[in-house]
Amino acid sequence: MVSLSGRTKRNEDRIPVGHAKVYIHGEMFNVINWSRHGVMIGPYSGSLRAGQPFTFRFVLPMSDEDDFEFSAWAETVRVDGAGLAARYTDLNTRVSDNIEHMLGILSPAE
Repeated sequence: MVSLSGRTKRNEDRIPVGHAKVYIHGEMFNVINWSRHGVMIGPYSGSLRAGQPFTFRFVLPMSDEDDFEFSAWAETVRVDGAGLAARYTDLNTRVSDNIEHMLGILSPAE
């Protein structure tokens, strides 16, 4: 049986972000990277395990007075030494469109 890495399974690369945070059960974690479909946080010291659903709030400071943020449901894909990888499970169209727009702004030019 061939095992695919998380990057191989994904259809797109995740975008690294500098100061973004994710809040899970009131606890703050650093965002390593994110995409239209999921987020990687780390280091992660919480109790979530692979397959568990959870809600979170994502906050990316854009300026001293403005943040890009959204809340959503996600499912834990894996937890390892790199952190916690999760995929969004219930994004409404507005939030999904906003994420796609922001990622387009943050993506490096090809």
